[in-house]
Amino acid sequence: MNLDELKSAWKVYDQKLQTSQLLTERMIVGMIKERSRSRVAKIKRENTGFFILMVVELVVLGAVFLGNPFDFIYPIQFVPYGFLAVGIIMAIIAIYRSNAIVNVDMNSTTLGAFLNHVIKEYEKNKKLEGWFGILMLASGCLTTLSFLPKKLARQDLSSALIDTLIPLAVCLFVYYIAFKLGAFKNRKSEGFKEDLRELEELSKELEGV
Repeated sequence: MNLDELKSAWKVYDQKLQTSQLLTERMIVGMIKERSRSRVAKIKRENTGFFILMVVELVVLGAVFLGNPFDFIYPIQFVPYGFLAVGIIMAIIAIYRSNAIVNVDMNSTTLGAFLNHVIKEYEKNKKLEGWFGILMLASGCLTTLSFLPKKLARQDLSSALIDTLIPLAVCLFVYYIAFKLGAFKNRKSEGFKEDLRELEELSKELEGV
């Protein structure tokens, strides 16, 4: 084999190598994209279920306000349920925003741009969901206090207070554990961050080739 044939063979080999690397890159990017699509589908399913739950809770709250099934005497006793209603409305807004964030045609943009967009918008949405957690805490604790006037009507002051403070303490403890476990934290962006890290690592590896 002379020098020209050797150069020609090397050129063919180099082209095959580049083609193989390109196919490998496209295959990996395609896998990451499909995984991101699965995350989007899962988020939409969860949001649909959560939306139905929130609507049902709003209907129940409407029945509480209109029918007064607990025989409340004072308007202030309805305040905790007002907090709960505001929290539910905020949750519905958060669901709408969440669907809007992922409702992007992934074929009309690059995978990196899509992932950066989703992560950035979900980070913004965390503040609203944090307020939702605070309102749930306030409404949960105040709900136990809303029954205090009814207890005072049939119990002495110390018994009524003890009967109210015990469930209040339990409520605070449950919410404390929930906050510690991150029950009110938005984790929707975590999976997309993982996808973005893999995509960036792939880009770095290809740049180093």
